[in-house]
Order: sequence, then C-alpha cells, then structure tokens
Amino acid sequence: MKRGEIYLVNFGKRYNSEFGKIRPALIIQNDVANRNIDKVDFKGVSMLPLTTNLTGGDLRVRIEKRDNLKKTSEICINEICTLDQSRIDLDTVLTQLTENEMNEVNQKLKKHLEI
Repeated sequence: MKRGEIYLVNFGKRYNSEFGKIRPALIIQNDVANRNIDKVDFKGVSMLPLTTNLTGGDLRVRIEKRDNLKKTSEICINEICTLDQSRIDLDTVLTQLTENEMNEVNQKLKKHLEI
C-alpha cells in the first residue's frame, strides 16, 4: 500500500453525512507509516473517499476511469478519514494517481486544512 494508490474500502454503514458502503478511496498516509503498519498496534490508514456523484468544485479532484477504476470519480478532499487497515481490500490496486493528480490533491488538501 502506497500514498497515491486507490483501493476498495469498506466504509461500513452510512451515518448521517459520513460516507458509507464499499467504495474506492485514495491512500494519503505517508509511505513510512504505510511500510511500518505491521509493526504497530494502531493500524489506522488516512484516506480520502471517492464518489461517482460528479459535482466538481474546489474540494474535488476528478479521476477518469482507468485500470481497475471502473467509473469516472471524484476524490472528496474534505472527507479525510482514518480507518483500520482491515477495511481495505489490498488484493487489487484500482489505480495510482499521476504526479499531476497527486499535486492537485496536495494543493487542495492544503487549502482545505489551511496549511
């Protein structure tokens, strides 16, 4: 698992405005933490869910369908979450972001977090 890869993730039952169901998500956690996750007790992974409800905007990054990502989707920058690694289907990388796409995600994350 690496930063910039998209996997299927089980977000569980939807609660109020939180994302639910099994859906693609982008791993945004740093690769040092990703490489060492098996060595720590807390196996949380920081990620951003994707949606096929294409609305655009300052806090979305559009990803065209490709590789194993079956539908054009948007990364929801403002929905940062940390879930246990066991919720991620690590058997298949759906796709990996290009350098330009990752730069757009980084810029929009900075804007969202005001850093």
